[in-house]
Amino acid sequence: MTFKVVITLLHLAGDEEECRKIGGELFTTPCNTEDELIAATQDADAILTGMECLVPFTRKVISKLNKCKLIHNIGAGYEGIDVQAATDYGICVSFAGDYCSEEVAEHVMALILACARRLTRLDRAVREGKWGFTAKQEMPEIWSPMFQIKGQTLGIIGFGRIGRLIVPKAKGFGLRVIAFDPYLPSNVFKESGVESVTLDRLLSESDYISVNAALTEENRHLLGIEQFRKMKPTAYFINCARADFADEEALYTALTHGYIAGAGLDLVKGESISLDHPLLKLENVILTAHSAWYSEHSMSEIKRRAYEHLGQVFRGEWPTWFVNPEVKEKFLERWGKA
Repeated sequence: MTFKVVITLLHLAGDEEECRKIGGELFTTPCNTEDELIAATQDADAILTGMECLVPFTRKVISKLNKCKLIHNIGAGYEGIDVQAATDYGICVSFAGDYCSEEVAEHVMALILACARRLTRLDRAVREGKWGFTAKQEMPEIWSPMFQIKGQTLGIIGFGRIGRLIVPKAKGFGLRVIAFDPYLPSNVFKESGVESVTLDRLLSESDYISVNAALTEENRHLLGIEQFRKMKPTAYFINCARADFADEEALYTALTHGYIAGAGLDLVKGESISLDHPLLKLENVILTAHSAWYSEHSMSEIKRRAYEHLGQVFRGEWPTWFVNPEVKEKFLERWGKA
């Protein structure tokens, strides 16, 4: 028996052979509307999707899935899937887990260093013919204030896999590390040699603040204008997690009013950016195009895990990175076996 697998992402197109190895036939169908998504997926046995999919898997879409046993999110999050609806309809939801944790931790450190050393601005100055100490005299706003990061403080919001991976890298540069995560027991922080602090204390003490947590309705816009005003005017905000942790308008205000020194961002609201976006006009912002996850290793791993999860469900097993294990009873009622 051949299983129909629908993938809504173009960047994983071309893996038909991998899909055939596990008994599936791959159909690549990017969708721009909810109706298109329903038409493309209603007879699928499994679905591969991700943040780049323009249309979320809402309860309406999920209710039309007549054969689907698995929705796998090709990435570290699954905000685009109504997990409760999938559970109600007996559909497993899985994701790629920690496939890119090292890459993201490295990217956070790269942005910290680039902000601290003004790398992008100094690079542009050289390309404009400015060199050496003369450049400092001609462009003092680029050079000052600039501090060595040894002895400074990094505050990590969200102390999960990625947050903990950042710690030894940061300490290697002599940074003191503190963290805020109200959902973890104190021993988790102690094991990493990190002090657990309140959010207000983290905001006021940190020279660099990195957000590394899963986005929920509870922490959406966790950082607004009130929080940015509590930060040091010399502090930098680093975000390689999700854009909606910060109110983007509040961030822009903080950057243009001197509430903070700058930002290193791997994401913007809406997952794309136009050339007239206000953040692109700011010299104190470094932007990367949601690339923190990427390396040759992570790209290979993200594909491997996608087909591993498909194979598990097709063989009657539960997926390794299971988002909704509470679905098991409903799944068995609907499909008869795992």
